[in-house]
Amino acid sequence: MKAEENVPVRWHLDDNGVAELMMCDREHNNLFTDSFIDAFLGALSEIEKERPICLLISGLPDVFSGGADKETLLDLCDGKIVVKDLEISERLVAAPFPIVSAMQGHAVGGGLVIGLCSDVMVLARESRYGAVFMNLGFTPGMGTTELLPMAFGPFIASEMMLGGRTFRGGELAERGVPVNAIVPKADVYRRARRIALQIADKPVDSVYLLKYTLSSEKRKRLIDARRNEDLMHRITFAMPETRRRISEQYNE
Repeated sequence: MKAEENVPVRWHLDDNGVAELMMCDREHNNLFTDSFIDAFLGALSEIEKERPICLLISGLPDVFSGGADKETLLDLCDGKIVVKDLEISERLVAAPFPIVSAMQGHAVGGGLVIGLCSDVMVLARESRYGAVFMNLGFTPGMGTTELLPMAFGPFIASEMMLGGRTFRGGELAERGVPVNAIVPKADVYRRARRIALQIADKPVDSVYLLKYTLSSEKRKRLIDARRNEDLMHRITFAMPETRRRISEQYNE
């Protein structure tokens, strides 16, 4: 595990073969700043070298992840950068080990996509989850257009993406969204950890083989989504209305 005090991402590998990646950038609420993305991808690379049986991802108690930061979005509008955060989706979906996301806090935009790229999702009844890209004038990215319908069903996914609204975990439970568990916030980590340990009890080679097979459809859909989303991004990030919305409404 990293020893520094002020790093946005920490990880460790326990004796059961479960690696835990903790997103802990409280200063920025786990937003996708350059330092966060670099730390996240760097941690994944280090974890892959250790060959764990399973990976458990967690966030802050009140915020799992808030997605892209304002500066990054404005730079996209100005054509200064490309959509760097998409690499997170690719790396998670291509990971050789199963991934369990303990989504105790709110998760919106790219933060929600981290969960969508996982194999197991545990949500909190009290927290909010949503694909709020359109509120800021640009279309969804990171594979959301394919991954969200796979996880939440096409109709809830369309309401999330087109309407830019968030749902409390309790609302999603009432609507029958088929994630692994939606439990009180205090129980999220414990439930996710229990599932990770159930996976870690199996032979690592068999787990990796099954993970590769089960994730094949998600990998294919992510490729299709990226192609379509990249085109939409080139159009929507160039629109003056998008820049205005980001400038005026991001903090909302």
